[in-house]
Amino acid sequence: MLLNPRTRDTRIRTATEADLQAVERLLKEASLPLEGVRGHFGGFLVAEGEEHIVGVIGLERYADTGLLRSMVVEPSHRNLGVGGALYGALLARAGELGIRRMILLTTTAAPYFAKRGFQVIDRSAVSGPVTASLEFTSACPSSAAVMELHLKPRILILCTGNSCRSQMAEAFLRSFDPDLEVFSAGTAPARAVHPKAIRAMEEVGLQLTGARPKSVDEYLGQPFDYVITVCDNAKETCPLFTGNVRARLHMGFDDPAAAKGTEEEVSEEFRRVRDEIREAFLALFRQRLALPAQRK
Repeated sequence: MLLNPRTRDTRIRTATEADLQAVERLLKEASLPLEGVRGHFGGFLVAEGEEHIVGVIGLERYADTGLLRSMVVEPSHRNLGVGGALYGALLARAGELGIRRMILLTTTAAPYFAKRGFQVIDRSAVSGPVTASLEFTSACPSSAAVMELHLKPRILILCTGNSCRSQMAEAFLRSFDPDLEVFSAGTAPARAVHPKAIRAMEEVGLQLTGARPKSVDEYLGQPFDYVITVCDNAKETCPLFTGNVRARLHMGFDDPAAAKGTEEEVSEEFRRVRDEIREAFLALFRQRLALPAQRK
């Protein structure tokens, strides 16, 4: 349940069969199509006031693409944040389902969704199962604007101490795209980030100052699109994350904290591992995480 901070008497919840008639009434009054609503009603959310349904939004899932549809708020509850609460709840639901791309068709609401990051695209740029939806085939006119939003993935990077490799990888991913949700943790967190890791990253213009080793337990129960382990020593135990995960990857690197030799030799080992991590995670970013415009 999500309570709207500006309308405390309104809550956002998953639609039930009992809500269907009220939802169809709202859509009809807003001149929005009813085609496909019944068949995808399990993906609808409603805003419930003290006495009745005051808003609705729908999500149709087609593999990793979501079709946003049927967003409407009754006039008495507009400009109170109900629409924003519905929209935010829908994006959270989409993220939990592993949806990476949102599509919508609209004849009147393009400015509203443009403010929320959607971009108008050519209809021919949409492919896959979503094009067989009733919204595409019959419910919306061919003149409707087609809009697209890419959702950012959540990434958790794990190693043993969370003091070197996973901290470096987290910092590099954030530098590639500051909007990525990236976290790092370890099974046996060290007391502090290794000072040589801090210095090695400063040499390439990235700061680890203020970062702290964290336990993987802090993230249990949270959903992630990717959990990536970076341990690569037989004596190490890579963490086993048991949360809600779409994909698990292993990208092993030597532990520079275990390096032996002179001060300069150990520092050089940190630099070598740092550079390997940067190259490996840059490739991962371009192949799996970047938006189409960033894949260069």
